Amino acid sequence: MSSWSTEEHARYDQFVAELTALTRKFGIALTSIGGVHIANDIAEFSELRYNADIGSGDLMPDWGEY
Repeated sequence: MSSWSTEEHARYDQFVAELTALTRKFGIALTSIGGVHIANDIAEFSELRYNADIGSGDLMPDWGEY
């Protein structure tokens, strides 16, 4: 059983729909096993950046020291 709230499930479903649209737009698909982070408050991600290493295929959130 998931510990995610109904609101978190809804936000995740919206994210997946947007990601699907981006995949179709740019022709880039991602594979992720685990590693989902859902903020309690969207502002928690206000300065998040992604550190992308195209050579390895890794796409990692950079939380920095905010």
